[in-house]
Amino acid sequence: MRAIRSTILVALVLVPLAPLAATPADDHDIFLSTLPWKGLEPSQDLGGAAHGAGEALAALAGVETLPVACGTPLARSLAIHGTSAPLEAMRLAVAHRPALDPERVVLTPDGTIAVRFPGAPGSTGLLSADRDRNGTPDLVDRVLEALAASRSFLVTRLGYPTPVPDGGRLDVYLAELGHGLEGYTVPEGQGSPPFVVLDAGLLSDRVMPATIHQMAHLSLLSLSARAPLWWDEAGAAFLSLTASGDLQAHEAAIRVRAQAGDRGLVTDGLLSMEGTLLWPLFLSESTGDPGTVRAIWEEMATQGIDPLAATDQVLRHRGRSLAQAHREFSAWNLFTGERDDGQHYASGRSLPAAPLATMGPETPFRVDPAESIEPLGAAAYRVPGDGRRGSLDLEITVEGGRPAADLLIFYHGGPAQPVLAGVTFDPSGIGRISLPSADVRETWVILRNDALPGTGGEARFAVRGSSDPYAPYDLASFTASASATSILLDWTTASEKDLAAWNVYRAETPAGPFTRLNTVAVPAAGDSAGDTGYIFLDDFARGGRRYYYQIEGITRSGLPQRSHVVSGRIPAAPASPSPVPASRSGRPAPAGSSR
Repeated sequence: MRAIRSTILVALVLVPLAPLAATPADDHDIFLSTLPWKGLEPSQDLGGAAHGAGEALAALAGVETLPVACGTPLARSLAIHGTSAPLEAMRLAVAHRPALDPERVVLTPDGTIAVRFPGAPGSTGLLSADRDRNGTPDLVDRVLEALAASRSFLVTRLGYPTPVPDGGRLDVYLAELGHGLEGYTVPEGQGSPPFVVLDAGLLSDRVMPATIHQMAHLSLLSLSARAPLWWDEAGAAFLSLTASGDLQAHEAAIRVRAQAGDRGLVTDGLLSMEGTLLWPLFLSESTGDPGTVRAIWEEMATQGIDPLAATDQVLRHRGRSLAQAHREFSAWNLFTGERDDGQHYASGRSLPAAPLATMGPETPFRVDPAESIEPLGAAAYRVPGDGRRGSLDLEITVEGGRPAADLLIFYHGGPAQPVLAGVTFDPSGIGRISLPSADVRETWVILRNDALPGTGGEARFAVRGSSDPYAPYDLASFTASASATSILLDWTTASEKDLAAWNVYRAETPAGPFTRLNTVAVPAAGDSAGDTGYIFLDDFARGGRRYYYQIEGITRSGLPQRSHVVSGRIPAAPASPSPVPASRSGRPAPAGSSR
C-alpha cells in the first residue's frame, strides 16, 4: 500500500493541465437565491431519508441532473434553510448518514478513515468487481488509495490541516447518488462529526478528483466552519485542480465564470462558485506563492473575518491590496484561450476565452452595457485601431458602485505587452481619457466595480467615443538641419491638446530602430490653439553621416504619439593633422527652445 500511495501522490502533483474543449456548451447555472426555500409544496416532500441524497438535492434545484458534481453547497444551504416540512425532509435525506444494508467497512491502514459501502452489489455493478481478488471491491480499493493520497497532498505538501477530526475517525460512505453528483460533505454540527458521501457509481478516472475535492472541503471547513459557500467551493475546486491538473472536470464552471465576469466574485450560482477557482488560482500564481491561499484561510480562522477582508490583510503583507488584486484579476481573465500571452495564467492557453465585445472604431459611438456590474465584477470591450492620426476621446459615465476603468493598449510593432492606462473618475461619476490612436492596433476597455459586497451596489456604465484628428498635437512643420557640428531639430505645432511633453528619437536608417536621445522630457505647451515652436540640438551626430529623426508627444496620461520621419546630415569635417576628440550630449537648444 505504501508504494501505491506514493505513486498516486506523484500523479497528483505532476499531471499536466488538460485543455478544455474548444466548443462551448449550453451551461445553465443554478442560483441558490432563486430556489424556493419558502415555497415548496408538501407534494415535493421526498419522504425523508427513505429517498437518496442525490434525488433530494436534484429535486431542491428543480432539475433531473445537477450542473455540478459537488453537492456540498446545496447540503450546507439545506442546513440553513431547512425549516418547512418539505425542506426538512430533504435536509434529513442529505444530513443523515446513508443507511447501507448490509454494510461493509474497510479502514485505511492507520485506522483514521472508514470507508463504508453496501455489502450487496448496486445498480452500477461497480461494487461487485474484485479483479485482484483481495476480498475488497476494486472501487473501494481506489477510494482508499485516493483518500491516502489526498490527505498526503493536502497536509504534507500544501500544509493544510488534516481532514480527519482530531482524535476521531472520518466516515466515508459509498452510496448511489446519481443526478450528476459525485459527492458531498456534511460538516460537523451539533456534536455530530463530519462525514463524506461519494457516489458508488464513480468511474475509475473520477475517483481521485471526487475524493480530493471532498477531502479539501473537510480540510478548509476545519479552518473556518462558517466560510461563505462561494469561497469554500472555490477553494475546494482550486485544491482539486492543483492536485489532479484536471481542467476538463471544471470545464463548464470555468466557462460560466469567464463569461459572466460582471457577476462579481461573491456569487450563489453553483457553477459560478466552482468556476471562481480562478480567483485563488490567480492569487497563487500572481504572488508566486502557493501558500497565499492557505494564508487567507488561516487569517480567516485567527481573525474571525470574511475571506475578502482576510485577502486584503494577507496581500498587504506582500505590498499589495485587495483592490489592486481585483484590478489585475480582471485583466488576467482576458489573457486566456487564443489571447493567452504566456505572461498570466500558466494554463491560460487551455482556459476558455472571456467575451470581448467590440465597440467602434467608427466614431462617434455610444455603448450602454445591458447588464450592470456587481461588486468586484468587471466587463471588457475591444476597440479596433483604424490607423488614422489623431486621438480617440473616451468618456465613461457610471451610476452606483465604486467605478474604475483601465485601458490595455496594444501598439503596432511595439512590445508584446500592452500599455496600461487608468481612467480617473470625478465625484460626479465621469471619467475621461484621450488615446492617441495612429499607432494603436487595438485597445481593451475594462470596466470594473471595485465596491465590496454589502458596502456598495451595482454599477451601470455608459461609454461614449469620439475622435479628434488634431489631438494630441497638430504638427505644422518638422525639419532637421545641420548647425555647425550638430543637427538642429525644429518643429512647430498648430495646436496641442492634453499634451505633457516631448521625446526625440534618432535612427541610422529610415525604418529604425529608433533610440531616444533626450534623458529628460522636453516640456510641452499642453493645451494650445496657436502655433508653438520647439528646437532641439543633437550633439552626438557625426559628420558625413545621415540620421533619421522622430518626435513623440506624450499626453498627460502618459500615452505616446510619434510623428513622421525627417532626416538631417552634417557635412564631413575636413582632414585635420591633429584632431581633438569631443564628447557632448544631446540637449535642447540653450535659447528659444520653445517659441
